[in-house]
Amino acid sequence: MPKKKTSKKPSFCFKSMQPAKTKKKAGVLKHDPSKSFKNRKEVAISLFLCLEENDPESFIEILDAYLDVNRREIARRAKLSRTTVQNAFSKKGNPTIRTIAQIVHEAVA
Repeated sequence: MPKKKTSKKPSFCFKSMQPAKTKKKAGVLKHDPSKSFKNRKEVAISLFLCLEENDPESFIEILDAYLDVNRREIARRAKLSRTTVQNAFSKKGNPTIRTIAQIVHEAVA
């Protein structure tokens, strides 16, 4: 007996959403998160606190966000290829402690 194909259209679509109306005087502050990742001292403190609190997920998240802003520079300074740095923090990546140490050392140096 052949399997019966079932396909349903999604019940939700962003294209069909109406734009939200806002007050004209309501100001939205522009925030550029890359500016906070330019300060190496703040990044170093955040990474240290993650290690101190035994929070590896936050450590990887902060380091990955920092590398999104500075990936090419860090790869050059750590003498690693940009691809190695990229793959170290991808979902498929499984970096060695040596690779992470090189990246972190150059990130906060």
